[in-house]
Amino acid sequence: MTLVHPDGSVISQELAARGVPGVTAADAGAALQMACDASHMRLPAGHDAIGRTGLAFAGALGLPPEPTVEALRTCLTERDLYRELDPGAAPVLQALRDLGVVLAVVSNSDGTLLEELDRWSLRGYFDVIVDSTVAGVEKPDPGIFRIAVDRLLLDAADCWYVGDHVVNDVVGGMAAGIGEIVLYDRFDLYRHIPGVHRIPELPNLVTLTEEALATTAR
Repeated sequence: MTLVHPDGSVISQELAARGVPGVTAADAGAALQMACDASHMRLPAGHDAIGRTGLAFAGALGLPPEPTVEALRTCLTERDLYRELDPGAAPVLQALRDLGVVLAVVSNSDGTLLEELDRWSLRGYFDVIVDSTVAGVEKPDPGIFRIAVDRLLLDAADCWYVGDHVVNDVVGGMAAGIGEIVLYDRFDLYRHIPGVHRIPELPNLVTLTEEALATTAR
């Protein structure tokens, strides 16, 4: 999630408990980021979504597949993995609101998105909230983006979309006709991705927005 991130230390601890020590929290976080994108690509058949992500995660770190896949499965299904609120989340959302920007959140969630936003005191910043389970469609399907755009009463070409995954966010957003895509690249993994604004920190989004509004006002 762009606003709340997985805690890499949870993964490194689970790996160590399964006999795979030495993975730092930072390396675990970056590898999970890559694995979530790679799991949409061609990987060995016969694995569920978490299994595919686990295989990609193991490959990114050069770890043995079996204990790594099961460690990641435990983290994603039994542990409180997504528990790091981005330090820029609330200040950036408030700054965008102050600039007059209307905001929507689009998330592949299990039906608990409203509760999660309440947990982090973020719900009030958004005009539209789209949970994939409630909507019946998930990223990267362009339909979920179009739901948000329609509820905002805007044209997709006039919207920006900010996300931290290439497949779900960049590919999905482009397929939906979103005018501008901003890739939040916390780990500097995606310098090769064309056609998007790439930011290393969320506050950079405010600067981009201010520049765009100034250009429009000329």
